[in-house]
Amino acid sequence: MFGWRARIGFLSPAPGGVPTSLLEMEMAAPEGVAFVNRFLDGPATLETEVLEAMRPQLEPAARALVARTKLDLILMGGMPVVLANGPDDVADIIGKASGLPATTNVAGVVNGLRRLGAQRIIVVTPYYPKNMIDMVRGYLESSGFQIEAMVSGGDVAFEKHKELNAYQTYRLAKQGYYDHPSAEAIMIAGGGAPIHSVVQHLETDTGVPVVTNNFASLWNALDMLQVREPIKGYGMLLTCF
Repeated sequence: MFGWRARIGFLSPAPGGVPTSLLEMEMAAPEGVAFVNRFLDGPATLETEVLEAMRPQLEPAARALVARTKLDLILMGGMPVVLANGPDDVADIIGKASGLPATTNVAGVVNGLRRLGAQRIIVVTPYYPKNMIDMVRGYLESSGFQIEAMVSGGDVAFEKHKELNAYQTYRLAKQGYYDHPSAEAIMIAGGGAPIHSVVQHLETDTGVPVVTNNFASLWNALDMLQVREPIKGYGMLLTCF
């Protein structure tokens, strides 16, 4: 039986290709945990106004998810949409619409960094444009983190991020850490580009925890659902329940 330990409803923007966030979480999830997903329409760009305009989709999408099957929790992915519309507001909307506990990938990142005891962090943005980089920085700083550096891979053409090479992100993050060795953790923002193949190597080679959108989301959802089986191979956070 699928989902005998936990069933997670996953809402996210249309992936524009392979649904990386969903696939990485399913890859790492322990036995007995299942995802039921629903994609929103858009966004067509990462402009702030476009992201904010997706807000009316949240409530009906959450209702549609729970209408399909019995779920235990709703998780919202898509960091740009979540940040543009306010992480707390997004969780409130989908929680009320579904009648279930609700959380976001942004909450997963913040809770994960706190669980690891990291305050001074490097933030790596492999493909975000400037408006998103500013949003990420602003939210993390308002959450009490000290940003040692924002390390950008450049503004990648929209929907081309899935073509990014994980090994390039590894090198970008590693150099960022060596340039700022006072950092207590590396946070990689953006769950649309695959990163699973390098997270453990990056932690091993830098000696600090690496927190990513997708694996922080998974960790946070599992912790909320009291499914606390340590998961190895995708970073320290997934072993810290």
